[in-house]
Amino acid sequence: MKPSEALFNRDLYELEYEYLQEFFSTSKDENLYLEFKSYDARGAYKEKEDTIKKAVCGMLNSEGGIIIWGAPIETRDENKNTVAIGELTPFASALDRDKLINILSSSIIPLPVGIRVQALQNENQDSVFVIEVEKSPEKPHQFDNRYYIRLDGQTRIAPHYLISALMKGINFPVLTGHLRLKQISNDGRNNILLYFRNVLFNTSAFNNDINVQKRIVTSKGQLLINGEYHDLMYFNTMPLLSHGAPTSLDFILQIPAAHAQGELTIVFQFGGEKSPSKMSTYKYRFERFMFGNVADESIYLVKKKENSLPKSDHMDSMRNVEDVLNS
Repeated sequence: MKPSEALFNRDLYELEYEYLQEFFSTSKDENLYLEFKSYDARGAYKEKEDTIKKAVCGMLNSEGGIIIWGAPIETRDENKNTVAIGELTPFASALDRDKLINILSSSIIPLPVGIRVQALQNENQDSVFVIEVEKSPEKPHQFDNRYYIRLDGQTRIAPHYLISALMKGINFPVLTGHLRLKQISNDGRNNILLYFRNVLFNTSAFNNDINVQKRIVTSKGQLLINGEYHDLMYFNTMPLLSHGAPTSLDFILQIPAAHAQGELTIVFQFGGEKSPSKMSTYKYRFERFMFGNVADESIYLVKKKENSLPKSDHMDSMRNVEDVLNS
């Protein structure tokens, strides 16, 4: 399935300007496969075009995706994630579909394939460009002598170990991990019980990961998992994580009521033999507890950062967890 079909439920060349306006009538989050580039008339045009080339290069070296040039102005939500909603930012341009493809293709080395562009125009003939990038079989690609990759929902300069792996033809499975607060109760013995669901996905088709390690670390309390208590940390290894077969774990965090109020940080760290280590970090603040099912955990969440790479490679992964918990 092409990225446009997965995101819009239609082929790229079936998109219309009005459809894209409707698409952004509700808030949309940037992610591994979707990047927003609003257009600001201020500043040099070349810098704007170079930003698009970097984004295309990053998606070629990752899992592919969609770039919307002329998206609504990006903002940050309460969890610091990039979101877009509202009016598009079309701009006057002499570019058409073929010209933009030629500009992108001629700027990226080696010559990329699998780039498609749809130019959408409003009644004033101003344009929004939707760029579809398929995962490249010829990676790594570079633009302006730099390698880019799509990480943490952002286009970044690729770290050395990823460039090395790409040059050796190693394809990383892309893992994403999430944690959600589902329920709050007490046990009648002066303990608050927080019920969580932990889910781990392999989003890469035909690329299984093996020996996947997962660690859940909490700043306070005991983890009750599969009938066993774990003080502050739980560790487990899975022999295989396949595309289309996510793993789910329900667990309870038990905290003495006298210490339950205030801030709580939980870090979910994961990575396999073939994939880089990542962390999803959640910081909650509990002033009071409403027992029962939690329909919207955002009333307790003060910070959420999912699927980020540790500050360095695997060597200091545990140090990164401690940094987060002590921050």
